[in-house]
Amino acid sequence: MTVRYRRMAERGSVAGMAPRLVLGVVLSGALLSGGVPVIAPFAQAHADAPETSAAAHAPVTPVPGVSVPVAAPEAVAATAPAAQSAGATAGMSGGVSAGVSAPAVAARPVPAPGPAVPTGPLPVGGPAAPELGEEARAVRLQAAQIGLRAFTAPDFHPGKVRHIVLMRFLPTITDAQRAEVVRRFMALGQVSRRDNGQQVIADIETGVQMSGEGVDQGFEQGFVVTFNSEGDRNYYVGKPVVSDPAYFDPAHEAFKKFAAPYIIGVLVFDYALPAHQAQRTRRAAVMRPGMTQQQG
Repeated sequence: MTVRYRRMAERGSVAGMAPRLVLGVVLSGALLSGGVPVIAPFAQAHADAPETSAAAHAPVTPVPGVSVPVAAPEAVAATAPAAQSAGATAGMSGGVSAGVSAPAVAARPVPAPGPAVPTGPLPVGGPAAPELGEEARAVRLQAAQIGLRAFTAPDFHPGKVRHIVLMRFLPTITDAQRAEVVRRFMALGQVSRRDNGQQVIADIETGVQMSGEGVDQGFEQGFVVTFNSEGDRNYYVGKPVVSDPAYFDPAHEAFKKFAAPYIIGVLVFDYALPAHQAQRTRRAAVMRPGMTQQQG
């Protein structure tokens, strides 16, 4: 058998000579030692040992009559980390001999980073709250200073107060829905009352925008509500000026919750009538008790 491998080595290439001579020596030694087979232990040791040489990856030419066990893919995969660790240790200690290279390890693909996840509070939808004007801040400061009981009392700052409300409706609102919003607003003249049954609204009127000046800014419906005192106005308005339910009108609060889905814009303007104008209005009402004021 040794002669056969020598002849094959003479006819073969230099690249295939080394593994065949090694196999021939091993087989000759096995026959000289009394016929004890050493192929299986050699193959098992080769499968358990880490692959640290380039010759381990060279293709093996099958030889008639000789079977060479091949390690299973699972065994190769299991020994890869050990081979990598052994190669790294040998490289650190300087024990790697010349001509021996560690097996190449395929780089594990790095997943692409996902989209950034926002942190912190989520943004609030809808338009931002308008900045409070000087008069609005003064009214809220007054409520905090004197207390809500006095701020919403019927005799707080007596005198006529006009409360003007302009509405801009949702473009998809139906005629029936718009009519219901107007009807419920006008009903506040009767249902807005204090705990003792006293009526809060002195008068209320409404109308559809009909100006041709082109400065209506899209507002479609207007309401004019009259109160006999600022205290009545404060009790009717409620939130956001008055936040305690004990001191604001529950009927008006219920209307605001109903109408909110149909309204995309509201403008509110309040003003107090001069004292002499209020006196003249009361005198005219006494002189003509049977007449009612026209709505316009």
